[in-house]
Amino acid sequence: MTTTETSVLVHLAGPDDPGLELVVFPGAGAGPSSVAAWRPMLPEGWRLSAICLPGRGIRFGEPLETDVRVLVDEAAAAITRLCSAPVVLAGHSLGALWAHQVAFAVRPALLATGGCEPPVFGEPLVMPTFTEEEDRQFMRELLEALGVTDEDTLAELTDISVPIMRADIDLVRGWVVPERTLECPVVSYYGTDEDTRPLPWSGHTAGPADVVTVPGDHYFFQSSASVVLADLSRRIDRSDRSGHAGE
Repeated sequence: MTTTETSVLVHLAGPDDPGLELVVFPGAGAGPSSVAAWRPMLPEGWRLSAICLPGRGIRFGEPLETDVRVLVDEAAAAITRLCSAPVVLAGHSLGALWAHQVAFAVRPALLATGGCEPPVFGEPLVMPTFTEEEDRQFMRELLEALGVTDEDTLAELTDISVPIMRADIDLVRGWVVPERTLECPVVSYYGTDEDTRPLPWSGHTAGPADVVTVPGDHYFFQSSASVVLADLSRRIDRSDRSGHAGE
């Protein structure tokens, strides 16, 4: 199968000539469908796209990547070539790490992280290890948050998605995030009912680094999507007036 930029970056909604490009990096095991519910909530003039990693969505059947750098470079190249307006990068959970690394090449107007504590420079990433039963329960809850309710469909999608999720997590287990500093503002969203500590990414940018808590657990990118998008829209509108998305 030949990988193209349009299979890496999937446009989901919005005009062909947008005023702003919102590019989402889904979490471990997830694909573009994880933000499909955002489509009717988009502010006018925004285009919504999502990164599709190997093994899911239209790239189902492709071998899973084993090199972090390849994933980052693929995503950065696709965004650079296919996005025609200022870019906001948003990453949920593990996707926040991808978005953060891609930001150095893309130079977004704003980086939004969701449900992800900032990595510590010089320290290997420590990823939790769960049993297969726990992983299956996690994936079921994510699929249910996406609106999947049929039991047979839940079982089938769980069977498909759990190995991909495990591979995504193993890919960054022990990875040391390069010590570099962004210039753009970073806003970090956390669910009020999740275990992730609501920490700012202030050590990773020379710009403002804000923390915003929104209702919900770790799946708040689905359950509170309207809250996240409203806050992003307010920040972009404010930056149009002040010239700084983090003010």
